[in-house]
Amino acid sequence: MDWERLQVEQESIYLQLKKLEKLKAKEKTLTDQILKTEREIKEYTEQLQSKKEKLQYLDSFSFINLYRNWTGKQDELREEESNKAVALELKLNEAKLMNQDLSNDLEYTKQELSQLNEQKLKQQLEMVIIKKELWLKENQPEKAFELQGLMDAELNCRNLLIEIEEAKSAGEIALNKLYNAQDSLNSASSYSTWDTFFGGGFIATHLKHEKLDESENNIHHAQIALQRFKNELLDIEQLDAKNLQVNTDGFVKFADYFFDDIFSAWSIHSKISTSKDQITRVIGDVRNTLMKLKKKQEIIEKEQSAIKAKKDEILHIIK
Repeated sequence: MDWERLQVEQESIYLQLKKLEKLKAKEKTLTDQILKTEREIKEYTEQLQSKKEKLQYLDSFSFINLYRNWTGKQDELREEESNKAVALELKLNEAKLMNQDLSNDLEYTKQELSQLNEQKLKQQLEMVIIKKELWLKENQPEKAFELQGLMDAELNCRNLLIEIEEAKSAGEIALNKLYNAQDSLNSASSYSTWDTFFGGGFIATHLKHEKLDESENNIHHAQIALQRFKNELLDIEQLDAKNLQVNTDGFVKFADYFFDDIFSAWSIHSKISTSKDQITRVIGDVRNTLMKLKKKQEIIEKEQSAIKAKKDEILHIIK
């Protein structure tokens, strides 16, 4: 049937144009996020340089430093500034890694965009719509408006379901990365307990810091996965998704808590516990959002089935 062929053709072109629209929005979002990481890199670099200069001053000779040494304040100040410098260095490293990952995502997005010709697609869509209008006038003019409306609604459902599926996939990846980070922090916490409360000695201390390095790596993978999940959710929010209320504020930059709190020579066990609690909260946020996405998907699928039934009924009459 000519109508079915034209419908398939229109759907293909429509979805390609929607993909192009999404890629353009993603390109802008990624560009903004990259600029943000560049500002962070500059800020953390300047702050770290300031800390290094302060540490150098504390190590240099002065009557003030000599007095601090006599009163026992010098080591305390040096330790405090060293801890701040370590946290800043970790933040700087994370910002650099995030910048690189986002830049890779942007390059891939640009490659995808280059494969789609917007002007050509719009011309093809216009031709298909004209053919459909002619077909409707010849076969069932009184049903033309209703059938076209159902067609448009069905395409909107199809596009939204694609976006929801992509968001769910990104969310599942983020959840797995968060579980990996949680596991490595649990291991670090175990060694910290052994080292802090049971005198584990050099081996326990070495293993503890090895696990903290592993945690830092897993935290980064979790954070970039959360950023990609958030970007997918933004795509849904730009569509007709009024029944989907998703708060994404807690998904990104949660690693700041990790980098601020995780290293402290005097209280490392409690700081690891703080980071574990933070990750547990974010895991809960992601899981709740995935549940909302699933419910929204079920609503759209039912709506799509109802639209298809009405459309098929009209087409059956035309036949």
